[in-house]
Amino acid sequence: MGQLHEAGVPEARLYGEDPHDGVGGNAAFFLLLDEPEVYGLPPDPVVPTRDLPTMWRYAGAAALALLGAAVSVFAGGRG
Repeated sequence: MGQLHEAGVPEARLYGEDPHDGVGGNAAFFLLLDEPEVYGLPPDPVVPTRDLPTMWRYAGAAALALLGAAVSVFAGGRG
């Protein structure tokens, strides 16, 4: 990167080289000459599956709530 900056390309950056970013390091990195958004890349990448356990808990809670509502409708209609 230092050579590019010295050659007059100060906006050059390596995207995905940081193992401590939100992705934990990519298997590759990209040389960008502009902001990541210009190339359709997120400025701060994250792994979408990092929130998977929380999403499953919310889905389970919603399923239980729907089941409880259905049971109460059917149980309430018998009287």
